[in-house]
Amino acid sequence: MRKVKEEEEEIPKSVLKMKQDKEKREELKNKGNQSKPSDKKGGKQKNKNEKHKNRIIRKIILILILIVLVAGGVCLGISAYNWKELSTAMFSNKMSVVLDKDGEVIAELGNEQKKLTPVDIEDMPENLVDAYVSIEDERFYSHFGIDIKRTGGAILSYITSFGHSSYGGSTITQQLVKNLTGDTTDSITRKVKEWWKAFLLECYFSKEEILEMYLNIIYVGPNVYGVQTGAKFYFNKDVEDLTLAECAYLAGINNSPNYYNPFEGYDNEEDIINRTLTVLQKMLELGKIDESEYEKAEKEVKSGLNFDEGDIEIGDCVYSYHTDALINEAIEDLAEEKNISEEFAKNYLYLSGSTIYSTQDSSMQDKVEAESLKSQYILYSANGEDTSQAAMVILNHQTGQVLACTGGLRRKRNF
Repeated sequence: MRKVKEEEEEIPKSVLKMKQDKEKREELKNKGNQSKPSDKKGGKQKNKNEKHKNRIIRKIILILILIVLVAGGVCLGISAYNWKELSTAMFSNKMSVVLDKDGEVIAELGNEQKKLTPVDIEDMPENLVDAYVSIEDERFYSHFGIDIKRTGGAILSYITSFGHSSYGGSTITQQLVKNLTGDTTDSITRKVKEWWKAFLLECYFSKEEILEMYLNIIYVGPNVYGVQTGAKFYFNKDVEDLTLAECAYLAGINNSPNYYNPFEGYDNEEDIINRTLTVLQKMLELGKIDESEYEKAEKEVKSGLNFDEGDIEIGDCVYSYHTDALINEAIEDLAEEKNISEEFAKNYLYLSGSTIYSTQDSSMQDKVEAESLKSQYILYSANGEDTSQAAMVILNHQTGQVLACTGGLRRKRNF
């Protein structure tokens, strides 16, 4: 022991310190090597867990996207099916009827409108069809319900004016959608729905069928619908007998039928001439007529169109109280069942040729209404103006069916 100690004492202190430092470094290195495998293993496990977690998140997101796409597809499919069912029925363009309990017709819905028998497009003058297409939708035969060029311009105008301009850009097919649904609200949602329905109409029907329906139900004057009725109202002739100038006039008034009405006493003669010439110029520009046809029609317009107001009768639309209530109920039920507005439901009943079966006992209804006309029930108030009123309902207590009803005294007015 003494000898070893003596040897260590003989070693310089600086060398001894270097030796000790080296031994410490080797000791630390060995400890580090022992801990590294464990840390590496832990890091790998952590990365593996994170990757697994990310894969789960991606799967969840993918599943949610698929659910949204499937749900959206189902909704669009249901929407397309319902629209096809409704529009196909409405393209029949026939008034719906109400029958009493004995099967007798007691009401024709839409009789209060001035409209004549629909006309096949083959029986309409080519100039009339060309006039409407030229001024309303010059690319009608090439688009699929939406005119991308006009729609893009309308959207750009809407954006640049910060939402203060009308959308515009409506194709004939879109106008038909609006006429069928009765939806005239000014909203982006409505416009998108209109585009979708217009596209579907182009899938369901031919261009000729769309044009025929459009021209037969379009509003052309005061309670006047369809070009046949318009021809009778403004010129007292059938639509097939209209001249080129008269066709241009009828197509031109589409943007404001009541204003261009020559029988209302407006100071609009100059405006009628200018608007009709605008249509003729557009037809010439698009090659629908030649120069000689244009000049002849222009001369007729400038010399004054031969307006001749025709008498168009409307049917008896003063329905019984029972029928009024039934129509209201049918509209509400149809709107709820088909998930459409009541205005749309009313239009459907005006055009679909449906049959509504009523529980009305017409002989009993007549007696109830006759009783309500008797003066013995009329009692005047102290001021001599207000009078008494009364209502009556007769029903079958076994079935709950309403057989007859009235909602007031004296003769019933138009619904």
